[in-house]
Amino acid sequence: MTADFVQQMHRSIAEHKMIEDAETVLVAVSGGADSLALLYALHALRQQLRCHLHVVHLNHCLRPDADTDADFVRQHAEHLNLPCTLQQVDVFRLAKQWKLSVETAGRRARYQFYDSVCSETDATKVALGHHQDDIAETVLMNLIRGSGTDGLKGIVPVRDMKFIRPLIEFTRQQIEAFLTSIGIVPRHDSTNTDTRYLRNRIRHELIPRLENNYNPNIKAALSRTADVLGTESEYLDTIACTAFEACQIQVSQETIILDREKFRQHHIALQRRILRKSVSEMLGDSSDLYFKHCIAMQNLIEGDAPNAVLPLPNGLQFRRAYQRIAFERKTTEIGNFSYPIATVGKTLIAALNAEIIAELGDGTSRRTPTPPNGKFEAIFDYQKLRKVFAEPFSEAIPLTLRNRRQGDRFQPYGMQGTKKIKDFLIDAKVPRHERDNIPLLVCGDVILWVIGYTTSDLFKVQPHTQHYLYLSYASSDETAP
Repeated sequence: MTADFVQQMHRSIAEHKMIEDAETVLVAVSGGADSLALLYALHALRQQLRCHLHVVHLNHCLRPDADTDADFVRQHAEHLNLPCTLQQVDVFRLAKQWKLSVETAGRRARYQFYDSVCSETDATKVALGHHQDDIAETVLMNLIRGSGTDGLKGIVPVRDMKFIRPLIEFTRQQIEAFLTSIGIVPRHDSTNTDTRYLRNRIRHELIPRLENNYNPNIKAALSRTADVLGTESEYLDTIACTAFEACQIQVSQETIILDREKFRQHHIALQRRILRKSVSEMLGDSSDLYFKHCIAMQNLIEGDAPNAVLPLPNGLQFRRAYQRIAFERKTTEIGNFSYPIATVGKTLIAALNAEIIAELGDGTSRRTPTPPNGKFEAIFDYQKLRKVFAEPFSEAIPLTLRNRRQGDRFQPYGMQGTKKIKDFLIDAKVPRHERDNIPLLVCGDVILWVIGYTTSDLFKVQPHTQHYLYLSYASSDETAP
């Protein structure tokens, strides 16, 4: 068993060209079965591969016995006479700081750690212990989340010509049998059985049910599916790279600008890959970019608003400016925005990650509702608005949501005179860097609503109001008022 396992891994390394002569390879070891099998098999092959090994372990500080895991890894590295780098990070703190899930924050911290040690040791490869069972779990997990082919292709043997997975063709059962044959007992990670995590529920609940009731070889079937989709995805990526280059206007570390018209000429499948490619170019990874982000970007590209901004994960934002679309590092200032607002229905405000819902009511058929406080709900006399602002033979009124402009004034609710928006926001103790981000609802040139604060006294409903316009504003952006 020992020799067969090692030689099979050697064939996999050779087939995928994972390791070249004289390379230094970091071996990521957690202390679990997968990483220990990886370590001992690579150690057995080190002379055939003519490579140098360096053990790395990142303590996530998620469990009380995490320090013991680190010591366990150090002991195995010493036993094999290999250099070892240990480090610890508080993943709970990082998850809060980065506003990510614990799983995602842990993954980011690990890859930052690998990059750091690579720089220190001149390592060119990082060996990871993913195997066939991991592919099946990843495919199912991404399928449940609604992923595209990038997610359904699972885990590739080599990524970015740096991260290698020599165990990718082995099952968990084969790995455990190999460790038994060489007398190695791995550490047990209690988080691997915690069903609060989706991957663990798939591993311990969903896959056994699929094996028992549908296909006893479901893991191998999912692995084959991932391989097929991975090959097709690679082909589409080559086409998308060419399309991405054709759309480029400017590319730098701080911004990527694409030609909107050239972008729109491509099939939607390529458009989405171009968007993901742009994020990867900026961040080195697009794993936190989800389908909903791609849809939101495409809506901006195809929408009527010539200027709009959309926040993206990990400090990026997407901007449309007429015939240009751009990815840029997010700043505290959103910039100028202006959105036409539907008189009836929902309007998405991409720049603020928000929406406004508008509806018309008949005050004659039932009592006009009590005026809301004017912060995130507002009500106005619709007949008065139409009388002043509606075009001849038109039912619509020109509602716009925008940020402040120089010289803006309005008449706050309950006041007789007008007040500068600048002075109003100062009196409301709105921080200077947030003032240009406050959305204003405007009809024509008249400010009706300073969202988050108050409405205008003009066009307020009265007991005799016959028709009213009711609006509500909702935002999932933490920086919203």
